[in-house]
Amino acid sequence: MKTKKYTLTIITLTYFIVSATAQTNEDVLNLLIQKGAITQADADSLRAESAIKEQETPKDKTFTIGAELRTRAEYRNGYRNLIPASDTAVPAFFTNQRTRLLFTYEQKNKFILHTSIQDVRVWGQADPRSNNASLQVFEAYGEVFFPNPKFSAKLGRQKIALDNQRLFAENDWRVNANSHDAANFKYSGDKLSSELIFAFNQTSSNNGQVNQPNGEPLFGTTYNPGFTTYKTLAVHYLKYKISDAFTLTTINAADGYQKPLSREGIYQRYTDGGRLDFEKGKIYVTFSGYYQSGTNSTGTNINAWYLQPEVKYNNPDNLSIRLGAEVFSGNNGEKPSASDHNFVPLYGVAHRFNGNMDFFTTFPGDLNNAGLINPYLFFTKNAGKKVQFRSDFHLFLSENNFVNAVKYNKKTIPETINPYLGYENDLGVVFTPKSYIKIDLGFSYAIAKQSMAIIKKGGNADYTPTWAYVSVTFKPQLFKSIFK
Repeated sequence: MKTKKYTLTIITLTYFIVSATAQTNEDVLNLLIQKGAITQADADSLRAESAIKEQETPKDKTFTIGAELRTRAEYRNGYRNLIPASDTAVPAFFTNQRTRLLFTYEQKNKFILHTSIQDVRVWGQADPRSNNASLQVFEAYGEVFFPNPKFSAKLGRQKIALDNQRLFAENDWRVNANSHDAANFKYSGDKLSSELIFAFNQTSSNNGQVNQPNGEPLFGTTYNPGFTTYKTLAVHYLKYKISDAFTLTTINAADGYQKPLSREGIYQRYTDGGRLDFEKGKIYVTFSGYYQSGTNSTGTNINAWYLQPEVKYNNPDNLSIRLGAEVFSGNNGEKPSASDHNFVPLYGVAHRFNGNMDFFTTFPGDLNNAGLINPYLFFTKNAGKKVQFRSDFHLFLSENNFVNAVKYNKKTIPETINPYLGYENDLGVVFTPKSYIKIDLGFSYAIAKQSMAIIKKGGNADYTPTWAYVSVTFKPQLFKSIFK
């Protein structure tokens, strides 16, 4: 009896060990029954106990490996800037490519570890025989969930994409996109969600002596006059669903730039505002507004604002129409002020808002400090589930007076330019034959006025800028495992 008892015990332990390693057990049980080591009743009992254990310890861990290969060929003839007046100017054609490998480990409602490595290049940019590396880390963060899974903390390099991405965006159109080294404390509820984000940037870990341009030592915070990104960042994002139809979103941000030749001084800029959405049936109406204050990166006081009203008719099976405008405040050239009235849309995306030709991407430089009014009309048409057509129309006007110095009879006379800058039409087709394959085709042209050539500090408004592209994206999931 003892021998049989010990044998059964060993068999039971062996069975559970095999079960714990997720191997097939039916063949083992059947073999033991055939050899007479256990009875059918013993086998059924083991199966029942294993099933109970399986229910008690569900599989809640997931490991996935993904990839992205995006190749985009572009023809540029007046992209970003008007075509130069020189007859020697020629169009450009090139192909860029982004390659990413993504690793994600997740334990449900407890922990997420994500890493994304990317290589960005223009075809032919690097000699394929060269041993110079070009890999970079796009994302690398860990996210820990608190006992209440609605709360979490994300730490590391990560995308910051808030609201409609006007102020904080992934900027996926840009080949290398955009990420931040930050800490993000999140709450995700049924009606209320919120994010509290902090970042502090340094160019190195040096905390010793740094010599100023005048030769005198500077101790403490690393000073780097070529450091163009923010030094400090603090953001609070809130989204609250007021009712079935209304949603309120707010963003309060403070980003600081280090003062030149300063150990601790920071020029602090503040951006505060939000958005109110109304959506019922096929109608969507929204209005957003932001106010900017503090000081800019050169220490000038800021007094700037931004408005965006929009109405949208959305029929997912047929046609979507969006009508709206973006208004960025700017300086009045006829009445110089000690304050800076240029609103800067922080770290958001401009490509999807102000035209695909990216005439107005860098604020306020691309507008020569005059601000921007951009009325727009977007049409999107679905042709089945795999094809989508779009046509976007933009008008561009300076928000404030821009005064240009004109020479007349050997005299320089100030002249306020016509605020109307020009028109742009963006056409596009998106074809998605598979969930992991996307093909984009686009063509854009603009009709510019002389005012745009003046605002953009060059170019010939008599020429018609054009731009075209074809992009192919492969984004498959290479591997996925769910385990205990």
